[in-house]
Amino acid sequence: MNTKFYRVLDPRFEPNGQVLSSSFRSEFRQEVFAFRKLSHAIYMFASQTGLRLFNAVRVAENVPAYLDILNNVFQSSAKEFDLRQMMIDDPIGSVKVDDLYTFVSYYLEEVNNTGLFYDYGKQHYIWEFIWEMVRYKETPNRFSRMESLFLFPEKEQAREFFNEYRGLNCKIAEIEILEGNIEEYDMSWFTDVPSDITLYEVQEYARKYWNQEMTDHPVKEYLFQGKYKW
Repeated sequence: MNTKFYRVLDPRFEPNGQVLSSSFRSEFRQEVFAFRKLSHAIYMFASQTGLRLFNAVRVAENVPAYLDILNNVFQSSAKEFDLRQMMIDDPIGSVKVDDLYTFVSYYLEEVNNTGLFYDYGKQHYIWEFIWEMVRYKETPNRFSRMESLFLFPEKEQAREFFNEYRGLNCKIAEIEILEGNIEEYDMSWFTDVPSDITLYEVQEYARKYWNQEMTDHPVKEYLFQGKYKW
């Protein structure tokens, strides 16, 4: 096990030189948690209908723009809804109106209650939600991604993550672990999930992640819980 690790962090929230705790919840983690009920609604909708997960998210994103069309369908005697009416092309073609109504009603209720809604750039929240669901149901002893720090064994891996996923406020820091425990995973199972697959298939990726399987070209990340500084 490496003794040197790297982390992409925002020094405004993880100050240099101080003893810090992995229980700290970053701004991103707070947002994922805040969106959990909306994510659960999308999760259930994809599960019930067999929609590709990416398209289930697109339904959520498109609800406000197509609300007039949806209300007309809900007030009609139609049993099936052609997804192309929402500019969504999915192999299943259509969904049951009852399933769509249940989803839209709950989704809009949560939007009204929280002021939050899925729009462009928030698709990754559903991935974190699904990973947590699989962990909770199947490997509950594993560290939660929502309650852990993400560390890299190599600075180059941290740099690649920074370049692709983080903004200018963040920096790459060398982490000194003071106390705690670490679990090793292959980040590729999380970052390389195809967008055009079903919820069931996405869950298979999550299972491989939590079972600590490695891809042919693993990108190792560590979930850390404990005390640290940089």
